[in-house]
Amino acid sequence: MSNKMGNKDRMKAGIRTLVLGVWMVMLMGWFYPLYSYGAEANNVSGWTAAGGTWTAAGEGWRGTAPGGQNMLALSNTRSDDFTYEAEVTVETAYAVGTLLLRSNGDGTEAYGLQVDPNLDRLRLFKTAGDVTLGEKPMTIEPGQSYKVRVRAEGTVLKVYWGTVYDPVLTVMDGSYAVGLVGAGAYNGSVLFQNVRIGSLLSNLQNWTEAGGSWTPHLDGVKAVTPGAANAFRTADTPYTDFVLEADLKVDGGTPLGTAGLLFRGNAAGTQGYVVNLDPNLNQVRLFDADGGATIASRSMAVEAGRNYRVEVHAVGSNIKVYIDGYAAPAISVSNARYTSGRIGTNAYNGTAYFQDVYAWSSAAYYTEKYRPQYHYSMARNWISDPNGLVYYEGEYHLFNQDGGKWTHGVSTDLLHWKRLPIALPWNDQGHIWSGSAVVDANDASGLFGGGSGLIAYYTMFHPDKPNGNQKIGIAYSKDKGRTWSYYGGNPVVLNPGGPDGNWDFRDPKVVWDGERSRWVMVVSGGDHVRFFTSTDLLSWTYASSFGYGAYLHAGVWECPDLFQLPVDGNLSNRKWVLSISTGGAAVTGGSSAEYFVGSFDGTAFTSDNPASAILRNEAGKDFYASMSFDGIPAADGRRIWLGWMSNWDYPFGFPTTAWKHIMSVPRELQLKTIAGEGVRLVQTPVRELQSLRGSASSWTNKTITPGTSNLLAGLSSSAYEIEAEFELPGTDAASEFGFRLRQGGSEQTVVGYTPASSKLFVNRADGGEDDFAPASYGTLQEATLSPVSNRVKLRLLVDESSIEVFGGDGRVTFSNLIFPDPSSLGMSLYTIGGSVKVVSLNVYPLTNTWKLSAAPGKLKGYEKDKDNDKPNGGTL
Repeated sequence: MSNKMGNKDRMKAGIRTLVLGVWMVMLMGWFYPLYSYGAEANNVSGWTAAGGTWTAAGEGWRGTAPGGQNMLALSNTRSDDFTYEAEVTVETAYAVGTLLLRSNGDGTEAYGLQVDPNLDRLRLFKTAGDVTLGEKPMTIEPGQSYKVRVRAEGTVLKVYWGTVYDPVLTVMDGSYAVGLVGAGAYNGSVLFQNVRIGSLLSNLQNWTEAGGSWTPHLDGVKAVTPGAANAFRTADTPYTDFVLEADLKVDGGTPLGTAGLLFRGNAAGTQGYVVNLDPNLNQVRLFDADGGATIASRSMAVEAGRNYRVEVHAVGSNIKVYIDGYAAPAISVSNARYTSGRIGTNAYNGTAYFQDVYAWSSAAYYTEKYRPQYHYSMARNWISDPNGLVYYEGEYHLFNQDGGKWTHGVSTDLLHWKRLPIALPWNDQGHIWSGSAVVDANDASGLFGGGSGLIAYYTMFHPDKPNGNQKIGIAYSKDKGRTWSYYGGNPVVLNPGGPDGNWDFRDPKVVWDGERSRWVMVVSGGDHVRFFTSTDLLSWTYASSFGYGAYLHAGVWECPDLFQLPVDGNLSNRKWVLSISTGGAAVTGGSSAEYFVGSFDGTAFTSDNPASAILRNEAGKDFYASMSFDGIPAADGRRIWLGWMSNWDYPFGFPTTAWKHIMSVPRELQLKTIAGEGVRLVQTPVRELQSLRGSASSWTNKTITPGTSNLLAGLSSSAYEIEAEFELPGTDAASEFGFRLRQGGSEQTVVGYTPASSKLFVNRADGGEDDFAPASYGTLQEATLSPVSNRVKLRLLVDESSIEVFGGDGRVTFSNLIFPDPSSLGMSLYTIGGSVKVVSLNVYPLTNTWKLSAAPGKLKGYEKDKDNDKPNGGTL
């Protein structure tokens, strides 16, 4: 055995006794104030210090303790349940850094987390008596920065290290329930940067408190009032006309309390409007903060301990309050006493929690550059795969990916959406990747006590495990999707590679197989899909696989969908459709999607076409992860889906701020027999979209030549629809015709048709900003569209940053993002090399679906010229 000892080993041996006794010698003397540094990165304030020297350093503090001595700094931030994190760098040999939490006023009674490079460990302890609660061996080097996070919830303390998802230490101790957070150094210099405590998510700033106590909390901000008294917390920016949304909860232990929002108020909360939720009286109430007179109220079940999304629209004297995404306002009233003022939160007679408090001026709401006017998008953050599309008790639910969480929107008409809180957040088992949802109408699962409810199937993805060790998990909702619980028996389907398997195994889609009275789950596996069956929605049995080999035409298989449709409307001739999305690949110019038509015998899927046949979902660049809605009533009879408008060649680089990405318009699906091709999937915009149409500009039976004046001259818009039917002449026919859209300066996107090749195409090479994408973004897109009775039909949907094309009643589709300058609003109809007959042409302005005050679309200044039937100027 060697007797050699390295420098670090000598250091450990030499200071072991000192480090173990770090908190045995407590600080004496008085605390002095510290200035705040790095406010952008540090949200903990009100620091005072004792011992040593504290100095500003980068985005935080440097504490330098004399040899063999402690020093500490305590904030005035007090909390009970929270996360507390910092980047800690022990800069000098033999020094130790500590984070303090739930501390008393001098650090003598607190929890401490030591970052100790001398003994290579993390140590969680109580400062009173220097009692070790837990420790974790960890390689820690002096001079290197380490991110440390502590989560305190009740008696459970969890310590997280770096980017590791699972806690490296978990202890249970009830010694300290609430207190201050702080930091300490021993025997040298320690740098603390990006010191943060988990708190309210909001775009409002500079909060002022009036009454009660307000502390950071795992649920955002926690308010506690002293008995039957009000407490207010207001931001300093006044709002006049606005949209306000927030998540509110009354603590389950104080059911006589209320949680509310103040608007058009003052800092003291003595003026303005207050809307609150009252679980004692089971009501939502709008009242005047000056005296408390009720302006309007409505009875509704309010449960203490449950989160509610409250949305307020105030324009002039009109005030509307929406609760939990329901389409009808809970309160709609006219009151003109207050016209402008602060926005804030309010608690009364108990404990309440507030999170995701956001406000926008009405003028700015959904008007950012490129923000779509009738496509689904989030007010903030980004969206990707649509998840869990389901219809239940009069509502469509749309979930989508947002950083491994399921965000949530709800609609009664597929057009006007209300946002709800995050439905499925990260949990101890990992991230919540893509999946689907079903209606358990007859309680096959036993989760609903004989009633009905919603079950979501998602991909369990653990960031610390190989390829996430992807598995299938379940969550369920008993209250129309407003709150969700994770199933205690997760996972319900394990990774095929075993307990630590790294196989691709994700995006479960569950459907009902009526012929065999059981459920079918299809899961993507990278180069194939797997089928499972169940009769109770909980226990799943492997049935078969489909794919591999010759079926692989492009990138990785993911986001499958499975459904049955009648062929040509014949209910006695039904086919199964299996749809998949394929990841980025050169052969498809990025990501794409394809489908298979065939049969499913309850166990295996068989394609009607050879493996070499490629049936693309569409010809555009930006339609991915499409999913169809479950639960649409049989009386409706439609299969409806939508997709994420993006491409894995440029997934998250779009030139938008505060929000990124949109969904396609919802589309109705049919199987039709196409002459010379076979049974093919046809998709058209849902009929509900027609309700957004304003007054049309219309033309019929017009022959267009290269010399004809542009029929669309003078029309301009960023959100509209074009329906056109063209007839191809027998002689002097155009070699190309179509539309130039979003024209302005050198910008335009062209949707055209070449009769000689029967090709419909989209060219966005000059469509606007494209420096976020590779050169393939601007390549020509085309697909065969054979005329029917010598005629070609086109339907175009144009929005602020997208164009969707449906050719031949949906036989060919294109979905594309475009980013033109906001001033590029022109449009034109063109021909090259000959003529084409316009059988009919209708241009409809489309109404904004996000603004409650949105006026019906119309052609402003449009007047028909009786002689040549063309518009006389105007805008859409």
